[in-house]
Amino acid sequence: MTQRVVTPNSSLSINTISLNSGSNTLIVAPIEATWTALNLVYSEFGIPITTLVDAQHLIGNDAFKVRRRINKIPMQNILDCGNAQGIPNAETYDIMMSISSTLAANPKGGTNLLTRIDASGKSPNFSRDQSVTCASSGELEKQIAEAVRKKTGN
Repeated sequence: MTQRVVTPNSSLSINTISLNSGSNTLIVAPIEATWTALNLVYSEFGIPITTLVDAQHLIGNDAFKVRRRINKIPMQNILDCGNAQGIPNAETYDIMMSISSTLAANPKGGTNLLTRIDASGKSPNFSRDQSVTCASSGELEKQIAEAVRKKTGN
């Protein structure tokens, strides 16, 4: 995104990008129990695991192709890819998503769960169109955290 600053004697254009820092949630459970639960949640949500680093407690998929929904959650509730003809694009676009979750011990107890989603969408009807960046609503990250909490008993 380019922003322009204009003063009486000059102007300046500044290129900016939005930074996705992810969604951080405290899970009141030891890191190993949380790690086991997180692995199960990814499987239950139908997210194929292509990245799994036990030593760093990192799990994810950097090329997840999906359409319409994840774990019964409509894509329009997960991503904002703009809209066309009154319908959210996320509902009709082919989505390419990078999703990852990491765990870290919280110094005050429990485990910090950080989930990050980066996604883009492309119309299946107009293959020549470029893909658009889709912003996460935070809903999938929230549901992953809630499912992990339930599995760890809190």
